[in-house]
Amino acid sequence: MNKLISILEEKLVPVAAWIEQNRFINGIRRAFIMLMPLLMIGSLFLMIQAFPLPAYQRGMASLLGENWKDIFDIPVNATFSMLAVYISFLVAQQLAKQFDLDSIAVGLLSMASFLILTPLGKTAEFGNVITFDWLGSKGMFIAMLIGIATTMIFRFFVQRNILVKMPEGVPPEVIRSFEALIPGAVILTLALLLRVGMEHTSFGTIHDFVYKVLAAPLKSLGTSYIGSMFTVLAISVLWSVGINSGSMVNGIVRPFWLENQVENIAAMQAGQPLPHVITEQFFDMIWMGGAGATLSLLLAIIIFAKSKHIRAVAEIGSVPGIFNINEPVLFGLPVILNPIMLIPFNIVPLVMVTTQYIAMTIGLVSRPIGIAFPWPTPAVISGFLTVGDISGSLMQIANLLIGAMIYLPFLRILDKAAKKEEVGTSEE
Repeated sequence: MNKLISILEEKLVPVAAWIEQNRFINGIRRAFIMLMPLLMIGSLFLMIQAFPLPAYQRGMASLLGENWKDIFDIPVNATFSMLAVYISFLVAQQLAKQFDLDSIAVGLLSMASFLILTPLGKTAEFGNVITFDWLGSKGMFIAMLIGIATTMIFRFFVQRNILVKMPEGVPPEVIRSFEALIPGAVILTLALLLRVGMEHTSFGTIHDFVYKVLAAPLKSLGTSYIGSMFTVLAISVLWSVGINSGSMVNGIVRPFWLENQVENIAAMQAGQPLPHVITEQFFDMIWMGGAGATLSLLLAIIIFAKSKHIRAVAEIGSVPGIFNINEPVLFGLPVILNPIMLIPFNIVPLVMVTTQYIAMTIGLVSRPIGIAFPWPTPAVISGFLTVGDISGSLMQIANLLIGAMIYLPFLRILDKAAKKEEVGTSEE
């Protein structure tokens, strides 16, 4: 086991460091982090609209009218149905910051390019209009690519100083505005040419091409049961050598989770069965106490441990653990680089994903309705918010007990050794 840990340290740490420092991955990850408050606000309106209590639904209908849900559809659509537009701006803006470019200009050019490339719908009254088809989660993948491409083209012109020059004494804001003219004109022209060129292909639009060729296969893999197992395993294995991997791994797969989340919201609003099991909130139900689902470990310690040191760690780590912060346990017990505890630390999340996936697939537990909430939300509460009823809370309680039973044999080995050491110290 020690040899395995040494290999993990040698092989994984450089890879994780490269991912952490990669500007493109960082730009996408930071863009989604900046988007989270907006999604939480949209989820608040969604929760008001969809709270699963018949008396509440009847009360709102009597208070606001039979069509009261249409009122709350407005802010929900303004957040979830426009995700690709926001992402096209944020990815370019965050990436431009890392290359020391004019982040606002690059973000706006990226968003304009995205809208140029977005296919139009037709209405009898207004003629050509941009529809929501590609403005929401379905268009996020192409939005990210446009954000990256826009930044790289803008950087090409800046590096070669192909910019409009202004005389001395002109305010810096005006200089920056004019410097964006040449690269901006080229970027929007290229977007238009790509739009016209794609109309002469069998796909019709760049959106359709990217979604069918790239996004759909990656989404299918990333949001499958196997993809979910690889996701939690990657997070646990990286944490095993002390790498805070949650945001790093999530930043890569979050776009696909978010598309599933939005499609579940749309199905719920339409009164249809929810199509997806895997969303980001599915994993929020798994990480009870943090990476490794260490709330189960704390439960096992509180009930069975006899060592003063281990019980002291549990006392210190219990309150943070309730809010999914587990560094006191990981480094105080320790779990990190501990050959004994790393076995259940990596196994427990895999078991929890399996039980939860099966329960949601067969209908024993409701599927995620799409409400986003802060990651420190305590277990049981997060389960209820994820699925909109008590079955999510019961699933978490069942997983919590299963995890505690898996942790227990390994905990007893550690507890016995710690207790023996404490007795020896006391006798001395």
